[in-house]
Amino acid sequence: MKKINNKETTDEVIQETRRIKEALAKSMDFDIDRILKDARLRQRKRGRKIISPPVQQTAMDYIRYSSPQY
Repeated sequence: MKKINNKETTDEVIQETRRIKEALAKSMDFDIDRILKDARLRQRKRGRKIISPPVQQTAMDYIRYSSPQY
């Protein structure tokens, strides 16, 4: 895994999170599609509600939909 910066952290929680992330990625051959599919499947199995982030509104959408109609 490519390091984002050269500094290693001494925080044990961050180190453990990185070890888990590395092991998970390695178990799926670092294939992002497989990793995301697996994560979504695990979320569904736990019965948690999965939501999508809101769609970003462009400036033109804002003007178009918030201006009074003439």
